[in-house]
Amino acid sequence: MKIIYFALIFFISMNFNNVQSSNWCKVVYNQNASEGQINEDLAKCKNSDNLFIAIHSGFQNAGHLLNSMIAENCDIRRNILSTQPRSSDPYFTAVCEFRKHLLR
Repeated sequence: MKIIYFALIFFISMNFNNVQSSNWCKVVYNQNASEGQINEDLAKCKNSDNLFIAIHSGFQNAGHLLNSMIAENCDIRRNILSTQPRSSDPYFTAVCEFRKHLLR
């Protein structure tokens, strides 16, 4: 009987979630960034699992640029977290799972 209780407690206490570490890639687009820098940074992300994108609100179309980058680079079947600029943080940001490309 003690073996059954031990086995029951053992199975209840086990974590059945498969936890794996992930690679993160960060792409920040500042106002002083050179032309094509964001594409170079995204090219370095090809082996990453997750993506953090930040675009400075000084750009006239920063919100639209962030949305297009999400659509192009993120797996939109997964959760995407995004924020709007605040007075202490002038960036549009998004965190998402990087889209799996065929060339990876």
